[in-house]
Amino acid sequence: MKLSSFKWALVTGASSGIGKEFAIELAKRGINIVAVARNREKLQETINQCNQLGVQTIEYLADLSCPENVKKMVEDLSDLKIDLLVNNAGFGLYGEFIKLELDELEKMIELNIKALTALCHFFAKKMVEKQKGGIINVASIAGHLSVPYFNVYSATKAYVYNLSISLWAELRKYKVHVMCVSPGPTDTMFFERAFKGQNFQKFRKMMKPNEVVVKALKAFEKNKVVYIPGITNKFVANFIAKLLPHKLMAKFLTTS
Repeated sequence: MKLSSFKWALVTGASSGIGKEFAIELAKRGINIVAVARNREKLQETINQCNQLGVQTIEYLADLSCPENVKKMVEDLSDLKIDLLVNNAGFGLYGEFIKLELDELEKMIELNIKALTALCHFFAKKMVEKQKGGIINVASIAGHLSVPYFNVYSATKAYVYNLSISLWAELRKYKVHVMCVSPGPTDTMFFERAFKGQNFQKFRKMMKPNEVVVKALKAFEKNKVVYIPGITNKFVANFIAKLLPHKLMAKFLTTS
């Protein structure tokens, strides 16, 4: 599906990292941008960069972990002809499950699962009516594994992975293409937030967010259903995760 056929894209989590790069790269391709995030200052930086590329932009400030904000955003944007949805907003938490705060875990589920589902549901209906559209859901290779200490996060991304494949199968007859992007370790602020002040060692090799996005958009135009950027990430998700028994994989990840 050619990106040049789209007029308006909505990108969540657009203030930094992968979401910001999605907004900018889509703007480079002449697509108007609705950029959604909760950090006003950083979101304005994204908007400014998109404006410099000559497209129309809408800045929408919202914390999508609050269901009321998701509902309000959908209502506010209902008249806009958005034909490409990029569900990127999300976060992870690292720690032993019983020691993590339940309200933080519930907030993660609200954002990573419920907000994404609501936006897919609303905009997919609009796209089906027009017989045209695209949805890119950002998951993680953690969603292809069972990752101890990233317990709930990996579970939420498994949901995104499975939902995306199901939606692809259901919506393709309406000329709506759905793709799941499952990045591996990426050079963003994800780990700083996930570890919340705990000491951690960054991965030696992390992909840059722009590299992830550029490759993902090429995959989308080739009608890929699931795209995992990076050779090592592909190997882990497609071979190691499928060949090793679940118990052995979980033990390996616990000690690595």
